[in-house]
Amino acid sequence: MNNSHKLHVFDINSDGVSLPGIEIDLNGSSPREMIVDGDRLYFTNWNSKDVKYLDLFNYKVEKLTDINGLPEGIVKKGDDLYIAVNMNQDYSASDKVVRYDISENNIKEIITVGDGPLDLEFSNNELYVSRTYYDENYAAFHGTSQYSPNNKNILIKEYGKNTPCGGSVHSLNNKMYRSALGGIAEMDQFLNLIENSIIGNFNQSEVYSVDVINDKVYFGLTDYNSLNRVKVISKDNIEVASYDVGKIPGDFALWRK
Repeated sequence: MNNSHKLHVFDINSDGVSLPGIEIDLNGSSPREMIVDGDRLYFTNWNSKDVKYLDLFNYKVEKLTDINGLPEGIVKKGDDLYIAVNMNQDYSASDKVVRYDISENNIKEIITVGDGPLDLEFSNNELYVSRTYYDENYAAFHGTSQYSPNNKNILIKEYGKNTPCGGSVHSLNNKMYRSALGGIAEMDQFLNLIENSIIGNFNQSEVYSVDVINDKVYFGLTDYNSLNRVKVISKDNIEVASYDVGKIPGDFALWRK
């Protein structure tokens, strides 16, 4: 819970979520994004400017590493965590992704990927980075970057000012997509958006979140008022489910009975 600075842990069974669950106070850290790996849950934090982890056996929180800036997206590849640093401490745009080696417990690499890294996704050993940043008038700029850990090559693509883009990258059918234009758009080898490939057809201003799970695309839609809905779209661009949910649906996971 970002603004209340807490983690909530719930058991899930065939009847749903078991309440009240466990509440963990993070002492004002402002948690952002998280991943689970084995017996640890790693999560980024803005106020404390670090990555922490929750031990999933004893629910003890430990600091993993400090970050020079405001960390956002996080992904794991092998023994490495890749951490997107969206903004510097003065809230200007950062252009860095941090590679942290869990086995050696240290930062191994600082990667320059272009302004505003947000979401991270690996495909075919290539790291894809969605980017969003703002000018002094709070006009939004969007882009995508691709980084190869093997040869250190970096490709940076800018889409321009006020482009109708979202903030995430996704792997689907061995192709890479970026949230954009009211759905997700496939990217070509130069990270250009292929507009006739778009899955989903929504008002971009209402697309709050996107995720791809088991070849289906989950869209969290909101107008911050009465519209709070999840739409599930197949890879063939067919709506397969729709759910009215609580305020501002922001993330998704699938639980199987």
